[in-house]
Amino acid sequence: MLRKASLCSGWELSSRRWLAAEKLGTSRLEWLPATVPGHVHGDLMRHRVIQDPFEGLGELGCQWVDEEDWSYRRTFSFEPDAELPRRVLVFEGLDTVCTVRLNGERLAAHDNMFVPLEVDVTQRLRPGENELRVDFESAPRVGRDRRARYFEREGLDAGLRQFDERAFVRKAQYMYGWDWGPRLVSSGIWRPVTLIECSARLGAVSLRQVHRSDGVVELSCSADHDGPGRVVHFVDGFDRPLENGEPLAIERPELWWPAGFGEQRLYTVTSFVCSSAPRRRSDAETGALDRRRTRTGLRTLRLLRNADQFGESFEFCVNGRPFWATGANWIPDHSLPGLVTREHVRAQVERARDMNMNMLRVWGGGLYESDDFYDACDELGVLVWQDFPYACSYYPDDEASLRIAEWEARHAVRRLSPHPSLALWCGNNENLTMFESKWQGASHHPPRYYGRAIFETTLAEIVAELDVERPYVPTSPGGSEPANAGGFGDQHYWDVWHGRGDWVHYRDSTARFSSEFGFASAPGPRAWRRCLPRVKDPLSLDVRERAARFHDKTAKGYDTFVGYVELHYPRAANLRDWTYYSQLNQRDALRFAVEHYRRSEFCRGALLWQLNDCWPAQSWAVLDSEGEYKAAAFELRRLYAPLLLSLEKLEGRAKLWIVLDNATEGVAGEAVLEARSLSDGRVLESMSRRVEVRPGERRVVLDIDVSACEVSDTLLRASLAGAGAIALLAEPKHAALAEPRLRAWRDARGLVVEADVPVVDLYVWDESGELVLDDNFVTLAAAGSVRLRARGPATRLRARSLRGEHVVDVV
Repeated sequence: MLRKASLCSGWELSSRRWLAAEKLGTSRLEWLPATVPGHVHGDLMRHRVIQDPFEGLGELGCQWVDEEDWSYRRTFSFEPDAELPRRVLVFEGLDTVCTVRLNGERLAAHDNMFVPLEVDVTQRLRPGENELRVDFESAPRVGRDRRARYFEREGLDAGLRQFDERAFVRKAQYMYGWDWGPRLVSSGIWRPVTLIECSARLGAVSLRQVHRSDGVVELSCSADHDGPGRVVHFVDGFDRPLENGEPLAIERPELWWPAGFGEQRLYTVTSFVCSSAPRRRSDAETGALDRRRTRTGLRTLRLLRNADQFGESFEFCVNGRPFWATGANWIPDHSLPGLVTREHVRAQVERARDMNMNMLRVWGGGLYESDDFYDACDELGVLVWQDFPYACSYYPDDEASLRIAEWEARHAVRRLSPHPSLALWCGNNENLTMFESKWQGASHHPPRYYGRAIFETTLAEIVAELDVERPYVPTSPGGSEPANAGGFGDQHYWDVWHGRGDWVHYRDSTARFSSEFGFASAPGPRAWRRCLPRVKDPLSLDVRERAARFHDKTAKGYDTFVGYVELHYPRAANLRDWTYYSQLNQRDALRFAVEHYRRSEFCRGALLWQLNDCWPAQSWAVLDSEGEYKAAAFELRRLYAPLLLSLEKLEGRAKLWIVLDNATEGVAGEAVLEARSLSDGRVLESMSRRVEVRPGERRVVLDIDVSACEVSDTLLRASLAGAGAIALLAEPKHAALAEPRLRAWRDARGLVVEADVPVVDLYVWDESGELVLDDNFVTLAAAGSVRLRARGPATRLRARSLRGEHVVDVV
């Protein structure tokens, strides 16, 4: 028997500096009601101590919060139960440097956001009222102090860069600010607090599976426990107990597959601590002192690293089947991660699946994500590349730091390893390439690669010990010398955005697996309204409006950012234009990159930067902070589908590529490539051919001469077996476009939009906000209609295309 009592309600918050003062003005200071799970910033916003840092320039007005020491307290009642003689206080997440006290007595000090704190309070709880208090120290101040002491011991210059205070506190690194997010370091009790009373208790459950050559899978389970009793495990569908480490032979296993390859079959393992040996599950259920359910899937996963004519491959293989990885990088979904709900996480992973993604990379500047995230990935068939949370920094690697890294990694690997979606462990994000490339200049470069021992020894050994079924790589990008050279390992290709600027240079990437590449754009209308709530029509503001520029953290220089878009699109008169043009330019950039990677013989995966945002921002995300699809998100459905049609424009010619990945059967049909007039939809040039494409094949199937076509008046269109591709022959800013007349009506299957002439990149919205469109940014190559998936009534429709804004006649 085990009893859990939530201690998430009734908390209060105060600053220790406030508590030390008797008065502020003429009012005595008081404790403020606090929310747990939560963060200091959230409570201060609720009590109007600070404004919302997501609004306008609000981030600047609350920087003082990070320098304060904050305290939480609450009281709770307790009455002892003789049948539950042991009491454990569990903090699932404390952010970060803190001391915990019970009834004024120091219980524990804690110093890691990623690892729970458990304290035995059996002898410390008293009958009746108890007071629990958590005192947090300022993480930036603690980090600066530790940095100064470490630098003095190491003889390092204080001006050394990329080795800042965040490296000395085990806390989500992005909270210190990144090139897409604000600096909101914060603190707080960010995950639930529970009092557990028990006589015996289970620890983490570890699962091992061995896939035999005869198809049988041997699944074994083990778990530690405290207290009396013995541990047994039951696998659903098999009513016999398994001792720790005893294999269960599953003779006809139902395998877990990524989405698009098969079912996501999950087996549930129920582990019990029993006072006596049960013969059946019903016996265990009756006599259990504690129980824990763990889900897993039966599958093999390998990372293939084989020498070939291009260098060395980097290819994932599931259940013996190599596949092309389609996906994105995942950052924490909010600047204050304790505020993210289970429902929101599920919706975000569903959106990734809607874009035909089969892999998400949990980036190293964030978190070991919530159980909700990995559960959603298990259920939806989305594989997870998991970085350990170290990113873009040097890290202390003395003995004390190595012990902390080991302790943290042991907890993380034990927790996450049962998830079948987990595909890879990676030691860090960009630390090695940062060292090799001497970021910030040679004069600020350290004498050695600080942190190497963590990534190349400590973490590697923990994964080898606790998760033998999964590959580990010490850094991303890695595998070559220098680490990001291409041809070997994975590559972060930033020579476009951070280098030559125009996205046509993606053609120069030789990535065997492109684990980061991206191009920035503005967010959608709802995010702008979230950012600028006091402006009646924020989209009417100037492109260079102060808050709009402030919510661009890309550090590119705003004029340069705007200039990238104006290479291809017209000059924006306001934020409405800028949002539309910048999103289309981002879409074009990602289209060019993904089609380059998928057409190549050497690349076996593309994880774009980035899927999501943590606040309303101009960034590389394809989903903005409100969950709205940018133009690129709609295009990714096509780019990441198994059958891809890709148009390559050359001088006076157009080629149609056919690519077929992640398919078990070939595709056959009539391939059509047309050049049409933008003014009236007439076919100017056309070619068709019956083709058959085998799985894994990529080749040119049609090649037409378009030299006689007027560039500004020509649209390319291709089709095969329900797939399609469209491209302008001219730069969008030079396209000659006719003014369309638009009609729309709602039917049972969606919103039908009709145009009397070709329309390019038609974006439709409802000014009432009642209609939600699941399709948008569509092109009609000739007069006709298109049906958009829609939810809700259509009442006040508006639209814009590359030609401009349009009135829509709703019929």
